[in-house]
Amino acid sequence: MLAGAAAAAAATAACKATDETRPAALRVPDVLVVKTRDGLAVARDGGLTPGRAGALSATGSMLCLATATDKTTRLDFTTTLAGTHLGGYAVDGRWTPRVVHAGGSLVALVAPEGDPLKPQARAKTTIVIADSAKIRQKITVPGVVEPDAFTADQTGLFVLEWLPANAPDHYRVRRLDLATQRLEPLWTRDKVPVPPGAEEEMRGEGRTAVASPSGRVLYTLYTHQPGHQHTRDLLSGRPGNVHAFVHTLETEQNWAYCIDLPDPFGHSPSSAYSITLSADGTLLFVVDLAAGALARISTETLKVLDVVKVTADSGTAYATASDKQLYLGGDQGVQVLDLAGTPIEKWSTPAVRGLAVSRDLTRVYAAREGGVTWRGSSLGDVALPGLTGLIRVA
Repeated sequence: MLAGAAAAAAATAACKATDETRPAALRVPDVLVVKTRDGLAVARDGGLTPGRAGALSATGSMLCLATATDKTTRLDFTTTLAGTHLGGYAVDGRWTPRVVHAGGSLVALVAPEGDPLKPQARAKTTIVIADSAKIRQKITVPGVVEPDAFTADQTGLFVLEWLPANAPDHYRVRRLDLATQRLEPLWTRDKVPVPPGAEEEMRGEGRTAVASPSGRVLYTLYTHQPGHQHTRDLLSGRPGNVHAFVHTLETEQNWAYCIDLPDPFGHSPSSAYSITLSADGTLLFVVDLAAGALARISTETLKVLDVVKVTADSGTAYATASDKQLYLGGDQGVQVLDLAGTPIEKWSTPAVRGLAVSRDLTRVYAAREGGVTWRGSSLGDVALPGLTGLIRVA
């Protein structure tokens, strides 16, 4: 009996020692907003929340998720960083979140009718405006309309009005006044309403966007737009023939302005492009990885500073930046450059499916199918089954 007790004690001690020396499971040091096959999800504490249809605020602070049944839709509002559930309720009908206000206070929902950048013909569109407690209003407007961004003061919603409604293939950006429920033209950078006949019309192909750190300004990259005429061209009578540009939308003063991009921008496949901002929001970067070209743009003057040669890569392009470095990702890994576009190093990784910098600017994340890796103040790699892309660090 004594011998048996001694053996059991020894085994217990050995197991305890093994537990104490075994390394703890590696966890992602930040909260990540990611894509999965089922929709948006949050990576927190080494795991993923269930993916659902949803929309994220421009600042990344608020996530609105929807679960639809045959007759109702359950809405849930969650702070991404803390994971705090702010409210949830069921809404009659099937709806999907399209846009969340930069501050997270409002969401615009529409019926889930296919790709918003390849919309179906319809005579009218109903938009639901909601907060975390209730539905505020339902607005029905004629034609094919898709929400794009809230105005900073929450009195309006910028929308894409697709034309013609019976066979939509291009659109113009307009402001929907939430009080009058009327569609209005934007203003020019000189704060003058765009006159009839001078509103820009764009195509959805090659459309990708990034918001300023405050969420006040939305920069949307358009490629494959031959023959496009800007408002300034239409007003002056000059012919337009730009293939790529950045549409700048100021959501507080309600004006828009387009920054033309020189050749070779606009000729590569749409997936070859990515757009990002420096951490302080003063520099805007547009990369064409297929052509190996990087445009640096001043957000103060809205002018292209220069075009820098970078290493060409294949596949889908991704970009992110900190206060000192720029990161470009493709099939062959991650290029690290300074903000002037000078190469620093290259990381060999699986095909990149998203790049993001931590809020404290000390770590950069590169996503792949089914996991993420990070470098900087700490190093790590974690498998996250079901992950298909990385949107941002919460």
